[in-house]
Amino acid sequence: MKDLTKGNIYKTFFLFGLPLVLSGLLSQAYGIIDTAIAGQFLGERALAAIGATSPLISFISSIFWGYGVGFSIYVARLYSSKQYEKIKSAVYTTYVLMFIVCTTISALMIVFHKQLFLFLQVDESLYDAAFEYFFFYILGLFPIIFTANGVYIMNAFGIGSFPFYMSIVSTVLNIGGNILAVSIGLGIKGLAIASVFSALVVSTCYVIKFFACVKEMGVNKKAPLGFAHTKNSLPFAIPNMFQQMVMYFASVLISPLVNGIGVAASASYSVITHVYNIIACVYQNSARSISNYTAQCVGQKKYHKIKKGVWVGLLQGIILTTPFILICSIFHKPVCNIFLKADAQALTKQFAYTFAAYVTPFMLINLICNLFHGLFRGLKSTGLLFSSTLLGAISRLLLSMLLIPSMGMNGFFVGWILSWIAEALFVLLIFFFGRWQPKDDALT
Repeated sequence: MKDLTKGNIYKTFFLFGLPLVLSGLLSQAYGIIDTAIAGQFLGERALAAIGATSPLISFISSIFWGYGVGFSIYVARLYSSKQYEKIKSAVYTTYVLMFIVCTTISALMIVFHKQLFLFLQVDESLYDAAFEYFFFYILGLFPIIFTANGVYIMNAFGIGSFPFYMSIVSTVLNIGGNILAVSIGLGIKGLAIASVFSALVVSTCYVIKFFACVKEMGVNKKAPLGFAHTKNSLPFAIPNMFQQMVMYFASVLISPLVNGIGVAASASYSVITHVYNIIACVYQNSARSISNYTAQCVGQKKYHKIKKGVWVGLLQGIILTTPFILICSIFHKPVCNIFLKADAQALTKQFAYTFAAYVTPFMLINLICNLFHGLFRGLKSTGLLFSSTLLGAISRLLLSMLLIPSMGMNGFFVGWILSWIAEALFVLLIFFFGRWQPKDDALT
Protein backbone atom coordinates (compact mmCIF):
# COMPACT_ATOMS: atom_id res chain seq x y z
CA MET A 1 0.00 0.00 0.00
CA LYS A 2 1.30 3.47 -0.87
CA ASP A 3 0.82 7.16 -0.10
CA LEU A 4 0.79 8.67 -3.61
CA THR A 5 1.39 12.22 -2.34
CA LYS A 6 4.97 11.50 -1.23
CA GLY A 7 8.14 11.23 -3.29
CA ASN A 8 8.89 12.19 -6.88
CA ILE A 9 5.53 12.71 -8.58
CA TYR A 10 6.71 11.50 -12.02
CA LYS A 11 8.12 8.30 -10.59
CA THR A 12 5.08 7.80 -8.33
CA PHE A 13 2.60 8.24 -11.17
CA PHE A 14 4.57 5.96 -13.46
CA LEU A 15 5.05 3.16 -10.92
CA PHE A 16 1.39 3.37 -9.91
CA GLY A 17 -0.09 3.96 -13.37
CA LEU A 18 1.91 1.53 -15.53
CA PRO A 19 0.68 -1.64 -13.76
CA LEU A 20 -2.87 -0.27 -14.02
CA VAL A 21 -2.47 0.23 -17.76
CA LEU A 22 -0.95 -3.23 -18.23
CA SER A 23 -3.67 -4.85 -16.13
CA GLY A 24 -6.29 -2.93 -18.10
CA LEU A 25 -4.85 -4.19 -21.37
CA LEU A 26 -4.85 -7.73 -20.06
CA SER A 27 -8.44 -7.29 -18.90
CA GLN A 28 -9.31 -6.22 -22.44
CA ALA A 29 -7.46 -9.24 -23.76
CA TYR A 30 -10.13 -11.75 -22.84
CA GLY A 31 -12.84 -9.60 -24.44
CA ILE A 32 -10.67 -9.38 -27.53
CA ILE A 33 -10.14 -13.14 -27.48
CA ASP A 34 -13.89 -13.74 -27.16
CA THR A 35 -14.61 -11.54 -30.14
CA ALA A 36 -11.67 -12.83 -32.20
CA ILE A 37 -12.76 -16.44 -31.69
CA ALA A 38 -16.35 -15.50 -32.47
CA GLY A 39 -15.27 -13.85 -35.72
CA GLN A 40 -12.57 -16.27 -36.83
CA PHE A 41 -14.08 -19.60 -35.77
CA LEU A 42 -17.81 -19.07 -35.35
CA GLY A 43 -18.35 -16.65 -38.22
CA GLU A 44 -19.47 -13.11 -38.92
CA ARG A 45 -22.98 -13.68 -37.55
CA ALA A 46 -21.58 -14.66 -34.16
CA LEU A 47 -19.56 -11.44 -34.24
CA ALA A 48 -22.70 -9.49 -35.09
CA ALA A 49 -24.66 -11.25 -32.32
CA ILE A 50 -22.17 -10.02 -29.73
CA GLY A 51 -22.09 -6.52 -31.22
CA ALA A 52 -25.87 -6.22 -31.29
CA THR A 53 -26.22 -6.55 -27.50
CA SER A 54 -22.85 -5.35 -26.19
CA PRO A 55 -23.98 -1.71 -25.66
CA LEU A 56 -26.78 -2.93 -23.39
CA ILE A 57 -24.44 -5.21 -21.42
CA SER A 58 -21.94 -2.36 -21.07
CA PHE A 59 -24.68 0.00 -19.89
CA ILE A 60 -25.84 -2.36 -17.13
CA SER A 61 -22.23 -3.02 -16.13
CA SER A 62 -21.57 0.74 -16.05
CA ILE A 63 -24.01 1.13 -13.15
CA PHE A 64 -21.71 -0.96 -10.98
CA TRP A 65 -18.44 0.25 -12.53
CA GLY A 66 -19.43 3.84 -11.86
CA TYR A 67 -20.61 3.14 -8.33
CA GLY A 68 -17.45 1.16 -7.61
CA VAL A 69 -15.12 3.88 -8.93
CA GLY A 70 -16.82 6.52 -6.79
CA PHE A 71 -16.90 4.25 -3.74
CA SER A 72 -13.17 3.55 -4.13
CA ILE A 73 -12.49 7.30 -3.94
CA TYR A 74 -14.28 7.30 -0.58
CA VAL A 75 -12.13 4.33 0.50
CA ALA A 76 -8.99 6.18 -0.69
CA ARG A 77 -9.89 9.09 1.57
CA LEU A 78 -10.50 6.77 4.51
CA TYR A 79 -7.16 5.14 3.85
CA SER A 80 -5.22 8.41 3.47
CA SER A 81 -6.75 9.77 6.70
CA LYS A 82 -5.92 6.45 8.48
CA GLN A 83 -9.53 5.61 9.33
CA TYR A 84 -8.77 1.94 8.78
CA GLU A 85 -11.51 0.45 10.94
CA LYS A 86 -14.18 2.03 8.78
CA ILE A 87 -12.82 0.52 5.57
CA LYS A 88 -13.64 -3.13 6.26
CA SER A 89 -17.24 -2.43 7.27
CA ALA A 90 -17.80 0.00 4.40
CA VAL A 91 -16.54 -2.45 1.76
CA TYR A 92 -18.43 -5.41 3.23
CA THR A 93 -21.74 -3.54 3.38
CA THR A 94 -21.42 -2.00 -0.06
CA TYR A 95 -20.68 -5.25 -1.86
CA VAL A 96 -23.50 -7.12 -0.14
CA LEU A 97 -25.89 -4.45 -1.38
CA MET A 98 -24.27 -4.48 -4.82
CA PHE A 99 -24.80 -8.25 -5.08
CA ILE A 100 -28.50 -7.93 -4.25
CA VAL A 101 -29.06 -5.15 -6.79
CA CYS A 102 -27.02 -6.86 -9.52
CA THR A 103 -28.86 -10.17 -9.08
CA THR A 104 -32.22 -8.40 -9.31
CA ILE A 105 -31.30 -6.46 -12.45
CA SER A 106 -29.83 -9.56 -14.12
CA ALA A 107 -33.03 -11.52 -13.49
CA LEU A 108 -35.18 -8.72 -14.93
CA MET A 109 -33.01 -8.46 -18.04
CA ILE A 110 -33.31 -12.17 -18.74
CA VAL A 111 -37.08 -12.14 -18.20
CA PHE A 112 -37.61 -9.12 -20.46
CA HIS A 113 -34.94 -9.91 -23.05
CA LYS A 114 -37.44 -10.00 -25.93
CA GLN A 115 -38.52 -6.43 -25.28
CA LEU A 116 -34.89 -5.34 -24.92
CA PHE A 117 -33.87 -7.04 -28.17
CA LEU A 118 -36.81 -5.41 -29.94
CA PHE A 119 -35.70 -1.99 -28.72
CA LEU A 120 -32.12 -2.66 -29.88
CA GLN A 121 -33.43 -3.76 -33.31
CA VAL A 122 -31.49 -7.02 -33.14
CA ASP A 123 -31.74 -8.64 -36.56
CA GLU A 124 -34.03 -11.68 -36.52
CA SER A 125 -31.32 -13.85 -38.05
CA LEU A 126 -29.08 -13.05 -35.06
CA TYR A 127 -31.68 -13.52 -32.32
CA ASP A 128 -30.86 -17.07 -31.15
CA ALA A 129 -27.09 -16.56 -31.08
CA ALA A 130 -27.46 -13.16 -29.41
CA PHE A 131 -29.66 -14.61 -26.68
CA GLU A 132 -27.27 -17.50 -25.97
CA TYR A 133 -24.38 -15.12 -25.35
CA PHE A 134 -26.54 -12.58 -23.53
CA PHE A 135 -28.14 -15.16 -21.20
CA PHE A 136 -24.95 -16.75 -19.89
CA TYR A 137 -23.06 -13.46 -19.64
CA ILE A 138 -25.84 -11.74 -17.69
CA LEU A 139 -26.30 -14.82 -15.51
CA GLY A 140 -22.71 -14.45 -14.31
CA LEU A 141 -22.59 -10.66 -14.36
CA PHE A 142 -21.82 -10.11 -10.67
CA PRO A 143 -18.40 -11.85 -10.55
CA ILE A 144 -17.44 -10.00 -13.74
CA ILE A 145 -18.40 -6.69 -12.11
CA PHE A 146 -16.76 -7.68 -8.83
CA THR A 147 -13.47 -8.29 -10.63
CA ALA A 148 -13.45 -4.70 -11.91
CA ASN A 149 -14.38 -3.38 -8.48
CA GLY A 150 -11.57 -5.39 -6.91
CA VAL A 151 -9.18 -3.37 -9.06
CA TYR A 152 -10.72 -0.10 -7.81
CA ILE A 153 -10.34 -1.06 -4.14
CA MET A 154 -6.71 -2.06 -4.66
CA ASN A 155 -6.12 1.29 -6.40
CA ALA A 156 -7.59 3.09 -3.39
CA PHE A 157 -4.86 1.46 -1.28
CA GLY A 158 -2.19 2.58 -3.75
CA ILE A 159 -1.72 -0.98 -5.06
CA GLY A 160 -1.11 -1.34 -8.78
CA SER A 161 0.79 -4.62 -9.08
CA PHE A 162 -1.78 -7.08 -7.73
CA PRO A 163 -4.47 -6.16 -10.32
CA PHE A 164 -1.81 -6.72 -12.99
CA TYR A 165 -1.15 -10.25 -11.74
CA MET A 166 -4.87 -10.93 -11.57
CA SER A 167 -5.26 -9.77 -15.15
CA ILE A 168 -2.67 -12.33 -16.21
CA VAL A 169 -4.59 -15.06 -14.38
CA SER A 170 -7.88 -13.91 -15.90
CA THR A 171 -6.44 -13.81 -19.41
CA VAL A 172 -4.90 -17.29 -19.16
CA LEU A 173 -8.15 -18.75 -17.80
CA ASN A 174 -10.15 -17.06 -20.53
CA ILE A 175 -7.92 -18.22 -23.34
CA GLY A 176 -8.07 -21.77 -22.03
CA GLY A 177 -11.82 -21.55 -21.56
CA ASN A 178 -12.41 -20.20 -25.05
CA ILE A 179 -10.29 -22.88 -26.66
CA LEU A 180 -12.13 -25.55 -24.69
CA ALA A 181 -15.53 -24.05 -25.54
CA VAL A 182 -14.82 -24.09 -29.27
CA SER A 183 -13.26 -27.56 -29.22
CA ILE A 184 -16.26 -29.20 -27.51
CA GLY A 185 -18.81 -27.36 -29.64
CA LEU A 186 -20.37 -25.03 -27.06
CA GLY A 187 -20.42 -22.22 -29.61
CA ILE A 188 -21.02 -18.62 -28.65
CA LYS A 189 -22.43 -19.43 -25.21
CA GLY A 190 -19.14 -21.11 -24.34
CA LEU A 191 -17.36 -17.78 -24.72
CA ALA A 192 -19.64 -16.20 -22.14
CA ILE A 193 -19.26 -19.16 -19.77
CA ALA A 194 -15.45 -18.89 -20.00
CA SER A 195 -15.63 -15.19 -19.07
CA VAL A 196 -17.82 -15.90 -16.05
CA PHE A 197 -15.61 -18.76 -14.82
CA SER A 198 -12.41 -16.70 -15.00
CA ALA A 199 -14.16 -13.84 -13.18
CA LEU A 200 -15.22 -16.20 -10.38
CA VAL A 201 -11.64 -17.32 -9.82
CA VAL A 202 -10.19 -13.80 -9.90
CA SER A 203 -12.96 -12.39 -7.67
CA THR A 204 -12.05 -14.96 -5.03
CA CYS A 205 -8.43 -13.82 -5.20
CA TYR A 206 -9.47 -10.18 -4.70
CA VAL A 207 -11.47 -11.12 -1.59
CA ILE A 208 -8.43 -12.90 -0.13
CA LYS A 209 -6.17 -9.94 -0.94
CA PHE A 210 -8.58 -7.43 0.61
CA PHE A 211 -8.63 -9.29 3.92
CA ALA A 212 -4.83 -9.44 3.83
CA CYS A 213 -4.74 -5.65 3.38
CA VAL A 214 -7.07 -4.88 6.28
CA LYS A 215 -5.08 -7.28 8.47
CA GLU A 216 -1.93 -5.35 7.53
CA MET A 217 -3.75 -2.18 8.62
CA GLY A 218 -4.25 -3.77 12.01
CA VAL A 219 -8.00 -4.29 11.64
CA ASN A 220 -8.87 -7.72 13.05
CA LYS A 221 -12.45 -7.14 14.16
CA LYS A 222 -15.38 -8.69 12.36
CA ALA A 223 -17.06 -6.30 9.94
CA PRO A 224 -20.73 -5.69 10.77
CA LEU A 225 -23.08 -4.29 8.17
CA GLY A 226 -22.43 -0.56 8.43
CA PHE A 227 -25.07 1.32 6.52
CA ALA A 228 -23.76 4.61 7.89
CA HIS A 229 -20.58 4.08 5.90
CA THR A 230 -22.58 3.32 2.79
CA LYS A 231 -24.52 6.54 3.34
CA ASN A 232 -21.28 8.51 3.71
CA SER A 233 -19.94 7.02 0.48
CA LEU A 234 -23.02 7.96 -1.57
CA PRO A 235 -21.82 11.52 -2.40
CA PHE A 236 -18.79 9.88 -4.02
CA ALA A 237 -20.46 6.82 -5.55
CA ILE A 238 -23.83 8.02 -6.86
CA PRO A 239 -22.55 10.86 -9.10
CA ASN A 240 -19.95 8.53 -10.61
CA MET A 241 -22.61 5.90 -11.16
CA PHE A 242 -24.86 8.35 -12.98
CA GLN A 243 -21.90 9.71 -14.90
CA GLN A 244 -21.08 6.25 -16.25
CA MET A 245 -24.74 5.47 -16.89
CA VAL A 246 -25.20 8.65 -18.92
CA MET A 247 -22.12 7.87 -20.99
CA TYR A 248 -23.12 4.29 -21.75
CA PHE A 249 -26.84 5.00 -22.10
CA ALA A 250 -26.02 7.20 -25.07
CA SER A 251 -24.47 4.11 -26.69
CA VAL A 252 -27.64 2.10 -25.95
CA LEU A 253 -29.80 4.76 -27.63
CA ILE A 254 -27.45 4.92 -30.61
CA SER A 255 -27.29 1.12 -30.90
CA PRO A 256 -30.68 0.75 -32.71
CA LEU A 257 -29.47 3.29 -35.28
CA VAL A 258 -26.32 1.25 -35.89
CA ASN A 259 -28.12 -2.11 -35.93
CA GLY A 260 -30.65 -0.60 -38.32
CA ILE A 261 -27.91 -0.10 -40.91
CA GLY A 262 -27.59 -3.87 -41.23
CA VAL A 263 -25.71 -6.98 -40.10
CA ALA A 264 -22.44 -5.56 -41.47
CA ALA A 265 -22.77 -2.56 -39.16
CA SER A 266 -23.53 -4.79 -36.13
CA ALA A 267 -20.56 -7.04 -36.94
CA SER A 268 -18.20 -4.10 -37.45
CA TYR A 269 -19.43 -2.54 -34.20
CA SER A 270 -17.96 -5.50 -32.30
CA VAL A 271 -14.60 -4.83 -33.93
CA ILE A 272 -14.85 -1.07 -33.44
CA THR A 273 -15.74 -1.49 -29.77
CA HIS A 274 -12.64 -3.56 -29.08
CA VAL A 275 -10.29 -1.29 -31.03
CA TYR A 276 -11.73 1.63 -29.07
CA ASN A 277 -11.46 -0.25 -25.76
CA ILE A 278 -7.82 -1.20 -26.37
CA ILE A 279 -6.84 2.45 -26.70
CA ALA A 280 -9.29 3.86 -24.16
CA CYS A 281 -8.26 1.43 -21.42
CA VAL A 282 -4.73 2.85 -21.61
CA TYR A 283 -5.68 6.44 -20.81
CA GLN A 284 -8.60 5.45 -18.57
CA ASN A 285 -6.35 3.37 -16.34
CA SER A 286 -3.61 5.97 -16.51
CA ALA A 287 -6.15 8.56 -15.30
CA ARG A 288 -6.72 6.54 -12.15
CA SER A 289 -3.35 7.91 -11.03
CA ILE A 290 -4.71 11.45 -10.92
CA SER A 291 -8.01 10.30 -9.44
CA ASN A 292 -6.48 8.44 -6.48
CA TYR A 293 -3.65 10.97 -6.14
CA THR A 294 -6.18 13.81 -5.90
CA ALA A 295 -8.33 11.90 -3.41
CA GLN A 296 -5.30 11.31 -1.18
CA CYS A 297 -4.24 14.97 -1.53
CA VAL A 298 -7.69 16.09 -0.43
CA GLY A 299 -7.71 13.60 2.43
CA GLN A 300 -4.42 15.11 3.67
CA LYS A 301 -5.38 18.69 2.66
CA LYS A 302 -2.38 18.97 0.30
CA TYR A 303 -4.40 20.98 -2.22
CA HIS A 304 -1.37 22.78 -3.64
CA LYS A 305 -0.10 19.54 -5.20
CA ILE A 306 -3.15 18.79 -7.31
CA LYS A 307 -2.51 21.07 -10.28
CA LYS A 308 0.91 19.62 -10.96
CA GLY A 309 -0.64 16.17 -10.73
CA VAL A 310 -3.01 17.09 -13.57
CA TRP A 311 -0.14 18.02 -15.90
CA VAL A 312 1.85 14.94 -14.95
CA GLY A 313 -1.25 12.80 -15.52
CA LEU A 314 -1.81 14.38 -18.94
CA LEU A 315 1.80 13.82 -19.97
CA GLN A 316 1.70 10.22 -18.79
CA GLY A 317 -1.57 9.56 -20.61
CA ILE A 318 -0.26 10.94 -23.91
CA ILE A 319 3.04 9.05 -23.70
CA LEU A 320 1.36 5.73 -22.92
CA THR A 321 -1.55 6.09 -25.36
CA THR A 322 0.10 7.46 -28.51
CA PRO A 323 1.91 4.20 -29.48
CA PHE A 324 -1.39 2.28 -29.43
CA ILE A 325 -3.10 4.92 -31.56
CA LEU A 326 -0.27 4.83 -34.10
CA ILE A 327 -0.37 1.02 -34.30
CA CYS A 328 -4.16 0.91 -34.76
CA SER A 329 -4.17 3.75 -37.29
CA ILE A 330 -1.17 2.74 -39.42
CA PHE A 331 -1.80 -1.00 -39.28
CA HIS A 332 -5.59 -0.73 -39.30
CA LYS A 333 -6.16 -3.69 -41.61
CA PRO A 334 -4.08 -6.26 -39.68
CA VAL A 335 -5.53 -5.01 -36.38
CA CYS A 336 -9.13 -5.33 -37.56
CA ASN A 337 -8.47 -8.61 -39.33
CA ILE A 338 -7.72 -10.19 -35.95
CA PHE A 339 -11.50 -10.29 -35.55
CA LEU A 340 -12.56 -10.86 -39.16
CA LYS A 341 -12.41 -13.93 -41.36
CA ALA A 342 -11.03 -13.50 -44.87
CA ASP A 343 -14.52 -14.00 -46.34
CA ALA A 344 -16.18 -11.32 -44.16
CA GLN A 345 -18.37 -8.84 -46.02
CA ALA A 346 -16.47 -6.01 -47.69
CA LEU A 347 -18.77 -3.51 -45.99
CA THR A 348 -17.99 -4.94 -42.54
CA LYS A 349 -14.28 -4.57 -43.24
CA GLN A 350 -14.74 -1.06 -44.61
CA PHE A 351 -16.54 0.16 -41.48
CA ALA A 352 -13.93 -1.35 -39.17
CA TYR A 353 -10.95 -0.11 -41.22
CA THR A 354 -12.36 3.42 -41.35
CA PHE A 355 -12.67 3.64 -37.59
CA ALA A 356 -9.21 2.25 -36.87
CA ALA A 357 -7.47 4.39 -39.50
CA TYR A 358 -9.22 7.74 -39.21
CA VAL A 359 -11.12 7.93 -35.90
CA THR A 360 -8.59 6.56 -33.42
CA PRO A 361 -6.20 9.58 -33.67
CA PHE A 362 -9.03 11.77 -32.34
CA MET A 363 -9.11 9.66 -29.20
CA LEU A 364 -6.36 11.91 -27.82
CA ILE A 365 -9.17 14.45 -27.42
CA ASN A 366 -11.18 11.91 -25.45
CA LEU A 367 -8.06 11.35 -23.34
CA ILE A 368 -8.35 14.97 -22.15
CA CYS A 369 -12.00 14.45 -21.19
CA ASN A 370 -11.16 11.29 -19.26
CA LEU A 371 -8.25 12.91 -17.44
CA PHE A 372 -10.54 15.59 -16.04
CA HIS A 373 -13.14 12.98 -15.14
CA GLY A 374 -10.42 11.49 -12.92
CA LEU A 375 -9.67 14.90 -11.40
CA PHE A 376 -13.34 15.64 -10.73
CA ARG A 377 -13.80 12.22 -9.10
CA GLY A 378 -10.86 12.77 -6.78
CA LEU A 379 -12.19 16.21 -5.83
CA LYS A 380 -15.74 14.92 -5.36
CA SER A 381 -16.79 17.63 -7.83
CA THR A 382 -20.00 15.85 -8.71
CA GLY A 383 -21.54 18.72 -10.64
CA LEU A 384 -18.54 19.10 -12.94
CA LEU A 385 -18.21 15.35 -13.47
CA PHE A 386 -21.86 14.88 -14.32
CA SER A 387 -22.27 18.02 -16.45
CA SER A 388 -19.20 17.30 -18.59
CA THR A 389 -20.30 13.72 -19.21
CA LEU A 390 -23.87 14.78 -19.91
CA LEU A 391 -22.65 17.32 -22.47
CA GLY A 392 -20.60 14.65 -24.24
CA ALA A 393 -23.40 12.08 -24.18
CA ILE A 394 -26.16 14.44 -25.38
CA SER A 395 -24.01 15.90 -28.15
CA ARG A 396 -23.04 12.39 -29.30
CA LEU A 397 -26.65 11.22 -29.31
CA LEU A 398 -28.02 14.27 -31.14
CA LEU A 399 -25.22 14.29 -33.70
CA SER A 400 -25.69 10.55 -34.34
CA MET A 401 -29.43 10.97 -34.79
CA LEU A 402 -28.76 13.82 -37.21
CA LEU A 403 -25.90 12.29 -39.20
CA ILE A 404 -26.48 8.51 -39.32
CA PRO A 405 -29.66 8.67 -41.46
CA SER A 406 -27.82 10.57 -44.19
CA MET A 407 -24.21 9.37 -43.75
CA GLY A 408 -24.62 5.86 -42.31
CA MET A 409 -21.64 4.63 -40.27
CA ASN A 410 -19.59 7.66 -41.29
CA GLY A 411 -22.20 9.80 -39.55
CA PHE A 412 -21.74 7.66 -36.45
CA PHE A 413 -17.98 8.28 -36.56
CA VAL A 414 -18.26 12.03 -37.16
CA GLY A 415 -20.80 12.43 -34.36
CA TRP A 416 -18.52 10.59 -31.95
CA ILE A 417 -15.53 12.83 -32.78
CA LEU A 418 -17.50 16.07 -32.51
CA SER A 419 -18.89 15.02 -29.10
CA TRP A 420 -15.32 14.50 -27.83
CA ILE A 421 -14.35 17.96 -29.04
CA ALA A 422 -17.37 19.58 -27.36
CA GLU A 423 -16.67 17.95 -24.00
CA ALA A 424 -12.91 18.62 -24.16
CA LEU A 425 -13.52 22.33 -24.73
CA PHE A 426 -15.86 22.38 -21.73
CA VAL A 427 -13.46 20.71 -19.26
CA LEU A 428 -10.50 22.82 -20.43
CA LEU A 429 -12.46 26.02 -19.87
CA ILE A 430 -13.42 24.81 -16.39
CA PHE A 431 -9.78 24.05 -15.60
CA PHE A 432 -8.21 27.25 -16.91
CA PHE A 433 -10.82 29.44 -15.21
CA GLY A 434 -10.16 27.66 -11.91
CA ARG A 435 -13.70 26.46 -11.32
CA TRP A 436 -12.34 23.09 -10.17
CA GLN A 437 -10.39 24.41 -7.17
CA PRO A 438 -11.11 22.26 -4.10
CA LYS A 439 -12.71 23.56 -0.93
CA ASP A 440 -11.92 22.31 2.52
CA ASP A 441 -14.42 19.54 3.25
CA ALA A 442 -14.16 17.19 6.18
CA LEU A 443 -14.45 13.48 5.62
CA THR A 444 -17.34 12.14 7.66
